[in-house]
Amino acid sequence: MGAFDEVAHITIPDPADPDAAAAFRRKWHWEPHEVVLIKGTVTVADQAYVTNQYGEASKKKKGDIEYTMGNGRFAILDRMIVDWTLLYQGNKAPITPAFIRKLPANYANPVLDIIDTLTVAMTEEEQDNFLNSANGHIVDASTSTNLSLTKL
Repeated sequence: MGAFDEVAHITIPDPADPDAAAAFRRKWHWEPHEVVLIKGTVTVADQAYVTNQYGEASKKKKGDIEYTMGNGRFAILDRMIVDWTLLYQGNKAPITPAFIRKLPANYANPVLDIIDTLTVAMTEEEQDNFLNSANGHIVDASTSTNLSLTKL
């Protein structure tokens, strides 16, 4: 599979294993009809969006940064949830930021756990490089760039 090939969405719990799905529902107290569909991969755009939600420049003083850690959990759910069968007053709940923010912990936590497994492939060096680029900082890499890779 190539880097830019489309990755199939992930259904939580996995319907391919009915026994595991039933155990998941018991553990997390989900109803038998409930599933959440998430994107099958986390992109750099997703990571940048989430990272940008963690902090913002304070208007009090130039250069101050205010960290808001709870926004990151919401942001990754907002970016990754594609569909669900969750109900609100007997009807399918809309997939909106307002409803994602209302997700109880027994729904959000297992989804976040699975999303976490999608992001573990990033090395510490890749994370450092990503964080520098996510905040708008441009690293001059001309001395370390292999120019043979730029000739196509």
